[in-house]
Amino acid sequence: MKGKHHIVIESPRLKYEFDIKRNITIVQGDSATGKTTLVDLLQAYEREGSNSPIHLISDVQCTVFSDNSPRWRQALELIQDAIVFIDEGNPFIFTKEFAEAVQGSSNYYVLITRQPLSFLPYSIKEIYGIKTSGKYHFPQKIYHEFYEIYPDLQDQQIDYHGNYILITKDAKST
Repeated sequence: MKGKHHIVIESPRLKYEFDIKRNITIVQGDSATGKTTLVDLLQAYEREGSNSPIHLISDVQCTVFSDNSPRWRQALELIQDAIVFIDEGNPFIFTKEFAEAVQGSSNYYVLITRQPLSFLPYSIKEIYGIKTSGKYHFPQKIYHEFYEIYPDLQDQQIDYHGNYILITKDAKST
């Protein structure tokens, strides 16, 4: 799967709208910013389908993966060419085995976590938070959208190949 995918998911009260551009997208943020609510809406849509008051607009399948069994890898391999949302309550996302599964997959992954994912190679430009916009106000629909957590990389932080340079502390260094 390649390219950018525009996603809209909405209920009678909430609306999320965002683009997924790369195979690994990280969504971070404080409690009560709407991260788990996004996953809950997607799960309700999957469970209830056309009987659901939730609407999903996407050019590819969107699915929530929450299999915490020891056979999570086999279950994940059954999903192909989809955008897979995984919430932070799934401890396998922090493992080297998960990183290997992701890198060999045809899926895009949206990982919702506040913890670092040491084994995954993801772009700093694909780390987002969720903000509530003023497009709607209570009691009308509440509008949520992604925002880049690190949006202001300067030109001097780009090497001669066009790659971003970011200096970080290695969590395993002494």
